[in-house]
Amino acid sequence: MVAFRFDESKFRALSFTPSSNRVFHDGCVYSDSGRLCFSKPLENVIRVTESPTGGRLPQELSLGDYRVSLYPRVTVRKANRVVFEEWDPSGPETSWGANRPFVDPLFIGPPRTEPWTNYRTIVTGKLTCSDGRLCSSFAVSLGPGEPIYGLGEHFGHVNKRGQEFITWAADVPSTPSYATYVPVPFIWSPRGWGILVNTYSPVYFDLGKASYDRLLIVTREPLDLYIILGTPKEILKALYQLTGAPKAPPPKWSFGFWQSKCAYNTQDEVLSVARELRARGYPADVIHIDPPWEGNWRKYRCDTVDFEWDTSAFPDPKGMVEELHRLGFRLSLWINPYIEPGTRLWSRLERYMVKSKLGGLATPAADCQRREGAGLVDLTDPEGFNAFKQALKDLVLPYADVIKADYGEAVPEEADFRNGMSGEQAHNYYPVLYMRAVYEATLEAKGYGIVWGRSGSTGVWQYPLNWGGDVPSSWEGLRQAIRGLLSYHASGAFFASFDVGGFIGRPSDELYLRFLQAGIMVSHVRAHGVTDREPWKYSPRETLAALRLRYRLLPYIYSEAWRSIEERVPLVRPLPLEHPDDPNVYDIDDEFYLGSSLLVAPIVEEGATGRAVYLPQGKWVDMFAGTTYEGGRWVTITYDSLDKFPLLVRENSVIPMLSDDVDRVPEGLFSPVEFHAFKVVDVEYPYYDDGLRAAVRCRGGRCSVDRMPADVKYAFVYHD
Repeated sequence: MVAFRFDESKFRALSFTPSSNRVFHDGCVYSDSGRLCFSKPLENVIRVTESPTGGRLPQELSLGDYRVSLYPRVTVRKANRVVFEEWDPSGPETSWGANRPFVDPLFIGPPRTEPWTNYRTIVTGKLTCSDGRLCSSFAVSLGPGEPIYGLGEHFGHVNKRGQEFITWAADVPSTPSYATYVPVPFIWSPRGWGILVNTYSPVYFDLGKASYDRLLIVTREPLDLYIILGTPKEILKALYQLTGAPKAPPPKWSFGFWQSKCAYNTQDEVLSVARELRARGYPADVIHIDPPWEGNWRKYRCDTVDFEWDTSAFPDPKGMVEELHRLGFRLSLWINPYIEPGTRLWSRLERYMVKSKLGGLATPAADCQRREGAGLVDLTDPEGFNAFKQALKDLVLPYADVIKADYGEAVPEEADFRNGMSGEQAHNYYPVLYMRAVYEATLEAKGYGIVWGRSGSTGVWQYPLNWGGDVPSSWEGLRQAIRGLLSYHASGAFFASFDVGGFIGRPSDELYLRFLQAGIMVSHVRAHGVTDREPWKYSPRETLAALRLRYRLLPYIYSEAWRSIEERVPLVRPLPLEHPDDPNVYDIDDEFYLGSSLLVAPIVEEGATGRAVYLPQGKWVDMFAGTTYEGGRWVTITYDSLDKFPLLVRENSVIPMLSDDVDRVPEGLFSPVEFHAFKVVDVEYPYYDDGLRAAVRCRGGRCSVDRMPADVKYAFVYHD
């Protein structure tokens, strides 16, 4: 059956042993619940494990500006201010939790004959979980109003304080708040700390729900986590050192507009849409074909794969691809990892498929894929991983310029992987391997790395990029899409997207436009859904203006994409990532930075011609109206037409833009380029393009460029 969420009852406690009566010895704390050992893998990181993992630390140590005490409880101070503190009473002589007692809701209801004190607050220690598994817990004290970010792509409030989550990848329609395609057991606070739990198994997080002042982490295996200290950007840099980061952004053309729907059913329909885009002057670079290219529903009535063209609907795939390329389009083709039995692909990959502990082969925990008896290639096995990659290179990538890797969240509990992982342990790991396989196959076949993926977990950002799944075509869906994207970027993603127009339903003209205006201001923009998503069918004048703005901004977006790789910071940034010391931004779910200088505030309510916008400290210039605003306050910005939305430039910024409108991403270096200088005084802006790192220098309000190739034409436009 479909597993929309992990069985949370498996985190319920039968009993609990707190880590009381602690003694510190040789880099470890020994207590009633066992041992916790500490090491320092990076200069700003403490690793906490149940077994020694390297050089053992003293009881007190300094990490840069931070003073760390490991006993009697983990405490971190900066300039005499506590920034991180394990949830613990004031001294080791009392029972743990004794001064903060409550009946913990994780306990299975206690018999009335037992005193409630046997079921007191769960802190750091060991639990016997409801299925008999020995689980581990770690508890942290939260400060007044302290926000918490991370946990991957979630569609509810970006600030997770007061909520609870289980990290579990799931294919859930309409993206409710509890669900995620990309769970990441990583959180951070603007007070100066983050925690990465070192596992792909499900992890329970109570972020102040049971008690608003307690963060509780429960794992179903021995405790292994990293405590990371620093500013939010320093925390993310350490995260990337621990988990990896992309070496380059996706190819330049991928930053153009992707046209799609679920689905184009024939070769004639695909080519007709491509020709219409060009004839109407809409800039676009990618056409996507969903399952019908394989005829999945027609042949199997199910989203399984065989990697073979349905030649009744697509009689000349090679000719179609050649025509798309002649028109200046790249082709995206859909796949998933669920192999249809009885096909040539099944025969090719059957010996590499995941086994079941119940006997035979494991089948996905998903609707029709289980009914069909579909198989999953064991990607933990190097031979299976390489065989799956080779199938992509032989059967899909001769036609596709990029692969949409759908699904991946349905590894069943009974799966038995060759590397020894169970279905529970590999459930979140499998999507990462799946995205890596598609990314690497594309890199090896095409010379560039990209995947348009849906699922993942820790480290999947090494293989960009992910989109936000099946949000509904509603105003709520637009807000969900933005929140999901910002939550994912707060968790480490460099590049991400969502379905313009929403996936489920048909948007109104106004809703499609507002989706598109938000979509052009994130790293990648694709229109997709179950009904028509061609932009000329929705307010054509305004949608054309939005896409032309996107393409004019491409030099800035692509330069900032390279800069995000170099500086190890997401391209799209929630406001708390940039302004951790400003409490006004902690609960803002619908404003964000695109790169270092553009502040975006999409309009997300029906009938609105403007909105309230919080402007951080400094001066800000409205890109449409030219109005200058003083920051550090809320302002209301309205417009007289629907083709505008709040888009503001930080003072002392340089925004490189194309001088002319184009209908596709140009080949080679961007040229001619206009460097728009907004209220510049003294600034140095690094300008990137493929193989290029120029320097724009502004002094006394006038600018110049160093290291720009002679064949790149450019000019400066000053906004004083």
